[in-house]
Amino acid sequence: MRLENYAIRVWSFVAIIWLLRDSHALFKFTNIKCTCYEKSYCELRRCELKLLGRGIVALFLHIQNNQLPINTSVFTLTLFRRLNGYKPFLYNVTVDNCSFMKHKKRYPYFNLVHDAMRNFTNLNHTCPYSHDIIVNRMVLNDNMMAKLPLPTGFYKLKFNWKTGGVWRGVIEVFVEVNLGFD
Repeated sequence: MRLENYAIRVWSFVAIIWLLRDSHALFKFTNIKCTCYEKSYCELRRCELKLLGRGIVALFLHIQNNQLPINTSVFTLTLFRRLNGYKPFLYNVTVDNCSFMKHKKRYPYFNLVHDAMRNFTNLNHTCPYSHDIIVNRMVLNDNMMAKLPLPTGFYKLKFNWKTGGVWRGVIEVFVEVNLGFD
């Protein structure tokens, strides 16, 4: 009897994943909040969302680094889901960015996020970083999220970053996921 229950659970999970895979999902940015803790270290030149067309929202981010080069960089990436306020949901990952750029397969969740950003950012190489951090005209599409099936809802992706052992800032990106199911 227990084996039958286990098989039913496995097949229902497979069916849900299959339904999510074939759905025409809607992923779009709804808000962004950026904070730099020390003005002597970094300044936010641009942190905004812009409407490019009907239903197409692009993210623009420009962080000017005042103390270069950056030899160590650590990110904490946390996913929240809105259920009576934003609650932690599934992932809370801390990654040494310099190590990640050398060995991407060691960090599968962070690699999914980086794959979505890769074509829009200049953070595509290993340390040291001797330039500003720019994310230009990033638009979410269904292909970016195909490997990470999420239920319909509102989500917050929170990036905390640390360099030189000091927390430097936080970026909160709010996203809507609408799978078309009611």
